[in-house]
Amino acid sequence: MKEYTNAFKFFFRYMKQYKLQFFVIVIAVIGATYLQVKAPVYLGEALTRMGEWLQTTMQHKSATKVLAQLAQAIPGGQIPDGFQLPAKMVKELAKNDMPTTLQGLQHLAHTTPSKQPFFDVMWKLLLAYVTTAVAQLIYSLLFNRVVSHSTNNMRKGLFGKIERMTIAFFDSHADGDILSRFTSDLDNIQNSLNQSLSQVFTNIALFIGIIIMMFNQNVKLAWLTMALTPVAIILAILIIRQGKKFTDLQQNEVGKLNAYMDEKISGQKAIIVEGLQDDVIDGFLVHNDKVRKATFKARVFGGMLFPMMNGLSLLNVAIVIFGGSIIALNDASLSRAAALGLVVTFVQYAQQYFQPIMQVSSSFNELQMAITGARRLQETFDEADEVRPENGLVVDELKHSVKINHVDFGYLPGKQILKDVTIEAKKGEMVAIVGPTGSGKTTIMNLVNRFYDVDHGAVEFDGIDVQQLDLDSLRSHVGLVLQESVLFTGTIRDNIAFGKPDATDEEVIHAAKTTHIHDFIMSLPDGYATGVNDDENVFSVGQKQQISIARTIITDPQVLILDEATSNVDTVTEQQIQAAMEAAISGRTSFVIAHRLKTILNADKIIVLRDGKVIEQGNHQSLLQQDGFYAELYKNQFVFE
Repeated sequence: MKEYTNAFKFFFRYMKQYKLQFFVIVIAVIGATYLQVKAPVYLGEALTRMGEWLQTTMQHKSATKVLAQLAQAIPGGQIPDGFQLPAKMVKELAKNDMPTTLQGLQHLAHTTPSKQPFFDVMWKLLLAYVTTAVAQLIYSLLFNRVVSHSTNNMRKGLFGKIERMTIAFFDSHADGDILSRFTSDLDNIQNSLNQSLSQVFTNIALFIGIIIMMFNQNVKLAWLTMALTPVAIILAILIIRQGKKFTDLQQNEVGKLNAYMDEKISGQKAIIVEGLQDDVIDGFLVHNDKVRKATFKARVFGGMLFPMMNGLSLLNVAIVIFGGSIIALNDASLSRAAALGLVVTFVQYAQQYFQPIMQVSSSFNELQMAITGARRLQETFDEADEVRPENGLVVDELKHSVKINHVDFGYLPGKQILKDVTIEAKKGEMVAIVGPTGSGKTTIMNLVNRFYDVDHGAVEFDGIDVQQLDLDSLRSHVGLVLQESVLFTGTIRDNIAFGKPDATDEEVIHAAKTTHIHDFIMSLPDGYATGVNDDENVFSVGQKQQISIARTIITDPQVLILDEATSNVDTVTEQQIQAAMEAAISGRTSFVIAHRLKTILNADKIIVLRDGKVIEQGNHQSLLQQDGFYAELYKNQFVFE
């Protein structure tokens, strides 16, 4: 029940701004519902009027015939006033529901039967059907418009939320699973709301209207029509519970399948090189089979409701025809024409009564998809945003140093990555951080940028804890070049100026020249206007890294972090990037996380990390003289190179 409550709150948050549209929708639904439940009454009344006309016509003909027979039997052919009908004739007339007096027969014979009451009711029935169609068109168009705008706002809200979230969320969620919330979950919500929610809303109104109208017509027949309701509700609850379980499972498995495909497609080159295509296909088949099984079970339970309710509806019609005929024909207060009209009315109600239940039941599977999608989206919205201090201090200029001060940190509780680490980079200094894989080098970068907050200790800019600084101000002064370069869809110029959209052409060219990529760009037919994206571009891995460094340099950061920026390039490109790095680092406070030690020989300070602890520090020469872990790393690399 909590899931449904949360889903309602989620949808209400995005739809509450459309109060006027919903007011019109409600009015249109009420009007259409009233006319729908009134139509069987008009139909029954029309049959009653037709029956009365037929009965009156037959009586008119019989009265005319009886009077003609009496005139022939009386000498002179003139029936005197006050003439008493023979007893045998009176008995026969009474048996056929005809007047038993001469005056009554004469009145009936001179009255011409009229179909006008029947036509009046039929005009009402036609008007009801036309007005119902117009009302349904109005609320359908309005509802589709509300749903379209609401899901559009959901999509914008979700993307905005993604942009405000912590790096921890992206580190702990697969890209495919995040993407499925934009595609699968949002599509399910839009389709379900468009196709099912309006049906549920209108059918609930219709259901209530039918019950009210039935009790207004005849209480006994109303209870008879509702006799199978408890059975229908119990069956619906049992099936819906199972459907919900497997629909939730289906969406979760779809998210896992998307994550698996995203991962394997991204690593397709490695898969081909290792010859693991068959293994990857086997893994895909396992995930796909889980989706198939969950989808099959969800569809089975979702599709089971409609035929079951349809069967109950047919049984209900049979009960009403049989039982209703007995009740109506034995009611002394009703004429035969009125009894026939009442039975026809309730047969219509019996057919309509289960229609709302059938429609709601058949729509439940779609609605459950929307509810599950809302749950998954709400889970994303419930994730914590990046902590941004109110009235955070603005960084104008780094005056003294950046210090990692006695920091303890772990990504998971109870599993520390950094243990009492202290590193200080004075203004203008280049501090290199080296160590084996898993020693915590990249974690240092995450903490300086405040992608994560420390468990103990502090990261300080000029003695001020970064948790007190305005986050945008902090990051505007910190440049970062990652090991894995990324290109965004657009032109080469757009990519270089990504962090500074208002950069001039001269600034873009200067940044490209600094990273030695300008000449290659100018050799392209469209130069800086060449279109690129991360998957299809004209750059090698090393050239993409040069673009990434140019993108960072153009923002002119005061603190620069290079996270193994040369690890993916060849020796020639490494020399070019090394020159670019030295130009970029010059005069800036910088942290260089390095795997190739020859790129940090000129560092002012080298920090050696091992198992999350600082085990050595000094410049290159002093560390070699210590003949410790750093010296061993350097000698091993020198031997291999």
